[in-house]
Amino acid sequence: MIEAELKARASESKPEHETEIADPRVIDVVLRQLGATPLIAFQKHCTNYRFTAGGRELVATLVTVPELDGTFLELESLVPESDTAAVLEDIRAILYELGIPDTDLTTERYSDAVLSARLQPTQQHATD
Repeated sequence: MIEAELKARASESKPEHETEIADPRVIDVVLRQLGATPLIAFQKHCTNYRFTAGGRELVATLVTVPELDGTFLELESLVPESDTAAVLEDIRAILYELGIPDTDLTTERYSDAVLSARLQPTQQHATD
């Protein structure tokens, strides 16, 4: 089963800023000194594919998180904020071509899904 994940819908789209961290321990200290506390740690495995569709460079990422069922698909493109609505239309068209309906889309963050999975009571099986 492949579940499509569209990280940002038109109404929730936002710029993302990423940078390389030379020493994660230093950033950990800085964040803690700013009052931040660790929320969750989990593994996320990704395989990225680059392609062009509708004249746009896109990245398709297949994601698995050991604590979650299924494989997730992320489609992303770097565009100016003014082009966000158009790129989201293109992404939805690609998902449609792949046979992935809007009902399979989610905006849930992996961290929230993992937290929820960890809070689920474990299934107890009766033994005779």
